Amino acid sequence: MNQLKTEVKVIFLDAGGVLFETFFKGDDRIRHLLTERGYPRKKIDDGIMKAKQTKLNFITNWNEEEQYFRRYYGAIAKELGEVDLTNELLYFARHCELFPEVKDVLEKLRNKYRLGVISNAMPSMDWIFDWLGIRKYFDSIILSAFVNEAKPEKAIYEIALRDIQAKPEECIFIDDITLNIEGAERVGIRGIHLNREKMNLLELLQEYELL
Repeated sequence: MNQLKTEVKVIFLDAGGVLFETFFKGDDRIRHLLTERGYPRKKIDDGIMKAKQTKLNFITNWNEEEQYFRRYYGAIAKELGEVDLTNELLYFARHCELFPEVKDVLEKLRNKYRLGVISNAMPSMDWIFDWLGIRKYFDSIILSAFVNEAKPEKAIYEIALRDIQAKPEECIFIDDITLNIEGAERVGIRGIHLNREKMNLLELLQEYELL
Protein backbone atom coordinates (compact mmCIF):
# COMPACT_ATOMS: atom_id res chain seq x y z
CA MET A 1 0.00 0.00 0.00
CA ASN A 2 1.43 3.39 -1.03
CA GLN A 3 0.40 6.38 1.09
CA LEU A 4 0.76 10.03 0.09
CA LYS A 5 2.17 12.35 2.72
CA THR A 6 0.48 15.58 1.61
CA GLU A 7 -3.20 16.36 1.05
CA VAL A 8 -4.17 15.88 -2.58
CA LYS A 9 -6.58 18.43 -4.01
CA VAL A 10 -6.06 17.92 -7.75
CA ILE A 11 -5.55 14.82 -9.87
CA PHE A 12 -4.25 15.27 -13.39
CA LEU A 13 -4.63 12.36 -15.78
CA ASP A 14 -3.17 11.56 -19.16
CA ALA A 15 -5.82 10.75 -21.77
CA GLY A 16 -4.75 8.00 -24.19
CA GLY A 17 -3.68 4.88 -22.31
CA VAL A 18 -5.17 6.10 -19.03
CA LEU A 19 -8.76 7.16 -19.75
CA PHE A 20 -9.33 5.70 -23.19
CA GLU A 21 -7.56 3.91 -25.97
CA THR A 22 -7.61 3.10 -29.63
CA PHE A 23 -7.51 -0.66 -29.30
CA PHE A 24 -6.24 -1.08 -32.84
CA LYS A 25 -3.13 1.09 -32.53
CA GLY A 26 -1.64 3.35 -35.18
CA ASP A 27 -1.27 1.81 -38.58
CA ASP A 28 -2.69 -1.50 -37.35
CA ARG A 29 -6.14 0.11 -37.66
CA ILE A 30 -5.48 0.74 -41.34
CA ARG A 31 -4.02 -2.72 -41.91
CA HIS A 32 -7.06 -4.29 -40.27
CA LEU A 33 -9.57 -2.40 -42.41
CA LEU A 34 -7.72 -2.85 -45.70
CA THR A 35 -6.92 -6.52 -45.08
CA GLU A 36 -10.61 -7.16 -44.41
CA ARG A 37 -11.38 -5.39 -47.68
CA GLY A 38 -9.12 -7.85 -49.48
CA TYR A 39 -6.16 -5.62 -50.34
CA PRO A 40 -2.78 -7.44 -50.54
CA ARG A 41 -0.73 -7.08 -47.35
CA LYS A 42 2.39 -6.10 -49.29
CA LYS A 43 0.55 -3.26 -51.05
CA ILE A 44 -0.83 -2.07 -47.70
CA ASP A 45 2.62 -2.10 -46.10
CA ASP A 46 4.15 -0.33 -49.11
CA GLY A 47 1.50 2.38 -48.81
CA ILE A 48 2.14 2.81 -45.10
CA MET A 49 5.89 3.10 -45.72
CA LYS A 50 5.27 5.87 -48.25
CA ALA A 51 2.83 7.58 -45.90
CA LYS A 52 5.44 7.64 -43.13
CA GLN A 53 7.54 9.92 -45.32
CA THR A 54 4.90 12.64 -44.87
CA LYS A 55 6.47 15.56 -43.02
CA LEU A 56 4.96 16.19 -39.59
CA ASN A 57 5.29 19.65 -38.07
CA PHE A 58 3.93 20.69 -34.66
CA ILE A 59 0.18 20.74 -35.32
CA THR A 60 -1.82 23.42 -33.51
CA ASN A 61 -5.27 23.48 -35.14
CA TRP A 62 -7.88 21.29 -36.80
CA ASN A 63 -7.05 22.42 -40.33
CA GLU A 64 -3.36 21.55 -39.98
CA GLU A 65 -4.27 18.17 -38.55
CA GLU A 66 -6.74 17.36 -41.31
CA GLN A 67 -4.28 18.40 -44.01
CA TYR A 68 -1.53 16.24 -42.52
CA PHE A 69 -3.69 13.13 -42.27
CA ARG A 70 -5.22 13.74 -45.68
CA ARG A 71 -1.70 13.63 -47.12
CA TYR A 72 -0.82 10.61 -44.96
CA TYR A 73 -3.84 8.49 -45.85
CA GLY A 74 -3.81 9.83 -49.39
CA ALA A 75 -0.38 8.29 -49.87
CA ILE A 76 -1.75 4.90 -48.80
CA ALA A 77 -4.83 5.22 -51.00
CA LYS A 78 -2.69 6.22 -54.00
CA GLU A 79 -0.43 3.20 -53.53
CA LEU A 80 -3.53 0.99 -53.54
CA GLY A 81 -4.76 2.69 -56.70
CA GLU A 82 -7.94 4.04 -55.10
CA VAL A 83 -7.61 7.71 -54.19
CA ASP A 84 -11.26 7.77 -53.07
CA LEU A 85 -10.22 5.69 -50.05
CA THR A 86 -8.57 8.77 -48.52
CA ASN A 87 -11.68 10.11 -46.76
CA GLU A 88 -12.70 6.69 -45.50
CA LEU A 89 -9.26 6.07 -43.98
CA LEU A 90 -9.22 9.59 -42.52
CA TYR A 91 -12.33 9.02 -40.42
CA PHE A 92 -11.90 5.30 -39.71
CA ALA A 93 -8.56 6.03 -38.04
CA ARG A 94 -10.09 8.16 -35.28
CA HIS A 95 -11.77 5.78 -32.88
CA CYS A 96 -11.37 5.63 -29.10
CA GLU A 97 -13.08 3.64 -26.36
CA LEU A 98 -13.11 4.22 -22.62
CA PHE A 99 -11.41 1.63 -20.47
CA PRO A 100 -14.19 -0.26 -18.65
CA GLU A 101 -13.58 1.15 -15.16
CA VAL A 102 -13.06 4.80 -16.14
CA LYS A 103 -16.63 6.18 -16.00
CA ASP A 104 -17.21 4.89 -12.46
CA VAL A 105 -13.76 6.08 -11.37
CA LEU A 106 -14.41 9.61 -12.64
CA GLU A 107 -17.78 9.71 -10.89
CA LYS A 108 -16.07 8.89 -7.59
CA LEU A 109 -13.05 11.13 -8.10
CA ARG A 110 -14.98 14.29 -8.88
CA ASN A 111 -16.63 14.15 -5.46
CA LYS A 112 -13.21 14.29 -3.77
CA TYR A 113 -10.86 16.19 -6.09
CA ARG A 114 -10.62 18.68 -8.88
CA LEU A 115 -9.67 16.84 -12.06
CA GLY A 116 -7.57 17.80 -15.04
CA VAL A 117 -6.11 16.29 -18.18
CA ILE A 118 -2.59 16.82 -19.53
CA SER A 119 -2.18 15.11 -22.88
CA ASN A 120 0.10 15.17 -25.89
CA ALA A 121 -2.58 15.22 -28.54
CA MET A 122 -3.73 16.66 -31.82
CA PRO A 123 -6.74 19.00 -31.95
CA SER A 124 -9.25 16.23 -32.73
CA MET A 125 -8.60 14.72 -29.30
CA ASP A 126 -10.74 17.55 -27.89
CA TRP A 127 -14.02 16.28 -29.33
CA ILE A 128 -13.33 12.76 -28.02
CA PHE A 129 -14.10 14.03 -24.50
CA ASP A 130 -17.57 14.94 -25.78
CA TRP A 131 -17.99 11.78 -27.85
CA LEU A 132 -17.21 9.63 -24.81
CA GLY A 133 -19.27 11.82 -22.46
CA ILE A 134 -16.48 12.62 -19.99
CA ARG A 135 -15.79 16.36 -20.42
CA LYS A 136 -18.14 17.14 -17.53
CA TYR A 137 -15.75 15.50 -15.07
CA PHE A 138 -12.83 17.84 -15.73
CA ASP A 139 -12.04 21.32 -14.47
CA SER A 140 -9.18 21.65 -16.95
CA ILE A 141 -8.17 19.91 -20.18
CA ILE A 142 -4.72 20.80 -21.51
CA LEU A 143 -3.83 19.40 -24.93
CA SER A 144 -0.38 19.96 -26.40
CA ALA A 145 -1.81 21.10 -29.74
CA PHE A 146 -3.57 24.07 -28.14
CA VAL A 147 -0.74 25.26 -25.88
CA ASN A 148 2.16 24.59 -28.26
CA GLU A 149 3.99 22.67 -25.54
CA ALA A 150 4.29 18.94 -24.91
CA LYS A 151 5.17 16.45 -22.20
CA PRO A 152 7.70 15.83 -20.74
CA GLU A 153 8.76 19.51 -20.98
CA LYS A 154 8.09 21.57 -17.85
CA ALA A 155 6.02 24.23 -19.60
CA ILE A 156 2.92 22.10 -20.23
CA TYR A 157 2.66 21.10 -16.55
CA GLU A 158 3.09 24.71 -15.49
CA ILE A 159 0.30 25.73 -17.88
CA ALA A 160 -1.93 23.05 -16.37
CA LEU A 161 -1.21 24.27 -12.83
CA ARG A 162 -2.08 27.85 -13.75
CA ASP A 163 -5.24 26.80 -15.53
CA ILE A 164 -6.58 24.81 -12.61
CA GLN A 165 -5.11 27.28 -10.06
CA ALA A 166 -3.27 24.79 -7.90
CA LYS A 167 0.13 24.43 -6.28
CA PRO A 168 2.36 21.55 -7.47
CA GLU A 169 2.46 19.93 -4.03
CA GLU A 170 -1.35 19.68 -4.03
CA CYS A 171 -1.38 17.66 -7.23
CA ILE A 172 -0.99 14.14 -8.54
CA PHE A 173 -0.32 13.26 -12.18
CA ILE A 174 -1.08 9.80 -13.58
CA ASP A 175 0.41 8.71 -16.91
CA ASP A 176 1.24 5.43 -18.61
CA ILE A 177 4.63 6.76 -19.82
CA THR A 178 7.44 7.02 -17.26
CA LEU A 179 9.15 9.89 -19.06
CA ASN A 180 6.02 12.03 -18.64
CA ILE A 181 5.88 11.19 -14.93
CA GLU A 182 9.46 12.40 -14.59
CA GLY A 183 8.52 15.64 -16.36
CA ALA A 184 5.73 16.30 -13.87
CA GLU A 185 7.99 15.63 -10.93
CA ARG A 186 10.49 18.21 -12.19
CA VAL A 187 7.89 20.91 -11.49
CA GLY A 188 6.98 19.45 -8.09
CA ILE A 189 3.90 17.40 -9.02
CA ARG A 190 3.83 13.88 -7.59
CA GLY A 191 3.80 11.42 -10.48
CA ILE A 192 2.24 7.96 -10.48
CA HIS A 193 2.88 5.50 -13.29
CA LEU A 194 -0.05 3.43 -14.55
CA ASN A 195 0.99 0.09 -16.00
CA ARG A 196 -2.19 -1.47 -17.32
CA GLU A 197 -0.50 -4.83 -17.71
CA LYS A 198 -0.43 -4.97 -13.90
CA MET A 199 -3.51 -3.03 -12.78
CA ASN A 200 -6.26 -0.74 -14.02
CA LEU A 201 -6.90 2.88 -12.99
CA LEU A 202 -9.25 1.98 -10.13
CA GLU A 203 -6.77 -0.48 -8.67
CA LEU A 204 -3.96 2.08 -8.92
CA LEU A 205 -5.99 4.74 -7.12
CA GLN A 206 -6.89 2.26 -4.40
CA GLU A 207 -3.24 1.28 -4.08
CA TYR A 208 -2.38 4.90 -3.28
CA GLU A 209 -5.47 5.34 -1.09
CA LEU A 210 -6.85 8.02 -3.40
CA LEU A 211 -10.16 6.17 -3.60
